[in-house]
Amino acid sequence: MAGYVKISSKGQITLPAAIRKHLKTEPGMYLSVVEDGEGIYIAPVKEELSNLRGAVAVDGLQDFNKIRHQTMEELAIEKAKSD
Repeated sequence: MAGYVKISSKGQITLPAAIRKHLKTEPGMYLSVVEDGEGIYIAPVKEELSNLRGAVAVDGLQDFNKIRHQTMEELAIEKAKSD
């Protein structure tokens, strides 16, 4: 199934009705958008993201700013090694 969409000035698209019906989408539903270098793929998310809370065991509170900073440093080191 194929269709054409136009990107709005805000970067938004509207999926054609036939595709929405085929994917059984509903208002408020999440879609996964994956870019692979040649195009994008859009697929319904099977579960709500909120259902994933607690799927990974952690000890105590998480400092996401610290984790993000650490990850960025690790990626920079990897990038520097590959250049």
